[in-house]
Amino acid sequence: MNMGSKTHWSLFSPTHHRMKNLIEGGALSVGSSIVNWVSGTVQSRYTGLQRSGVRIHVGNRMKLHVKWPLEDERNIWTGQRVIATIPAEVVRLEAGMFRRSKQRWNRWIGRIVLVETSEMGDVYVVKIHGEDWTVKGYGPIIGARLPGKTWDVVNVVVDPQKINLPIAGKRPWNQQKSLCLD
Repeated sequence: MNMGSKTHWSLFSPTHHRMKNLIEGGALSVGSSIVNWVSGTVQSRYTGLQRSGVRIHVGNRMKLHVKWPLEDERNIWTGQRVIATIPAEVVRLEAGMFRRSKQRWNRWIGRIVLVETSEMGDVYVVKIHGEDWTVKGYGPIIGARLPGKTWDVVNVVVDPQKINLPIAGKRPWNQQKSLCLD
């Protein structure tokens, strides 16, 4: 491999933090449905009286909360790489930077970068502030007097119970549960 004089050697170093080069998120369109996906690392897991859940670190500083009923057991642990899917139907867009919905929901500030039209209505592509990924959601934008346009600032709000974790990486070999018969 020929590295030019303008290529920094640390980009090819085995000690370079490889996670920065991974794609953090995107959207898949199948027919008329749109599903956003985002990858991250499980930071913590909790179990309450009615629900269990995880907090996932995504990108530079974003946290994603995912919850599910206690009856739905999941084999997820701290440090695990996961991919969460968020249907575009559950992405709620709110005008401005003021909070209008429940405080325990996932909430990020973003900017509309594209407005598309589909069979389901207007589809807004929103870049999350400070992150390298976008999320797609259907209109209308709650609290807006006019339809959203490019560069409008919006709140992206998602109910943690509407997010799914269909893809979870395997437990590293050094964290595998072993059977010890003493």
